[in-house]
Amino acid sequence: MSILRYFIIASFSCFVMHAQSGEDFHLQKAGFDKISLKSKNDTIVFLISKSDSKVPKPTILFIQGSLPLPVIFYDQEVSNSLIPFSIKEYSEKFNFIIIARKGIPLIGSYDKDANGYLDSNGEVPLEYIKNNNLGYRVSQVQSVINYLYGDKTTIKDSIFVIGHSEGYRVACKLAENNTKIAKLVCMSADPFNRVTESILRERVKGFGINNDEASQLEIDKLIDDYKNIPANKIAFKDNVNFNNWLSYNENMSYESLRKFKNPILVVYGSADIGSAHNDLLPFLLPKSNIKLKAYPNYSHNYEKKEFDANGNPLEDSYHWDEVFKDIVNWLTL
Repeated sequence: MSILRYFIIASFSCFVMHAQSGEDFHLQKAGFDKISLKSKNDTIVFLISKSDSKVPKPTILFIQGSLPLPVIFYDQEVSNSLIPFSIKEYSEKFNFIIIARKGIPLIGSYDKDANGYLDSNGEVPLEYIKNNNLGYRVSQVQSVINYLYGDKTTIKDSIFVIGHSEGYRVACKLAENNTKIAKLVCMSADPFNRVTESILRERVKGFGINNDEASQLEIDKLIDDYKNIPANKIAFKDNVNFNNWLSYNENMSYESLRKFKNPILVVYGSADIGSAHNDLLPFLLPKSNIKLKAYPNYSHNYEKKEFDANGNPLEDSYHWDEVFKDIVNWLTL
């Protein structure tokens, strides 16, 4: 079972559907309302979980990772959000927010769109490509936070941000000197940048194949890519793909965390190579406002390899709900 299909089946609001028709239908089934923030130059769409309560609540804003994915998925049995943990038992205590990716439809089918939305020409929409960068994603989330800060459904001193994978990097940059975020949770990414994550992966690969020479050549290229950023910013200033790459590599995420004064929780699986550098955060950020929580044997999406009594591999188990329960306990301390 794929991780995305697991999310759809295991998360909040699993409804049997007799028809699949219309955005409102899927939003209702998934348990969300849609809000559009319109400005002169942009429209930002986000979802907020439905609630029977009219009392203002703490709000959890989840920043998803990369890939051009819709934020509501359906198949013949379910209609659910991309939020990877169950929110059912928490929905009367918290508002839950997820922001749509620019240029990607709000609703997608599991069979067609689980690996990323493609338009009628079989291509990722140009609007998504142009806005698939750190600067735009941070601006998106900040606009939503500004809205929530003045909204009557939200307790303004209890806005919590959770960023997973690429969302980790967005959350870090967003947090710089940000007084509207009460607590910050960063999950499953490298606290430096994408280049350092690639370097570590290459080094580990070299250990595994006993060919450190080939790995070193690749690492040298990666280091050169980083060192050449100042010159390439000028040479490739009109190249959208380069500028998207640049946005996630020019700055170090841990340096952004230095500028956030409120509590920080960093969560990662010990089996996720791309998160291994988080072990260094106590040396990079020797502050009392940061807590690390590593989960032994869990990987990027908190999946765990399982085996039978004879050592034969079984289907992975997924532990997002366990991890999120720990996060809620920390948020409510």
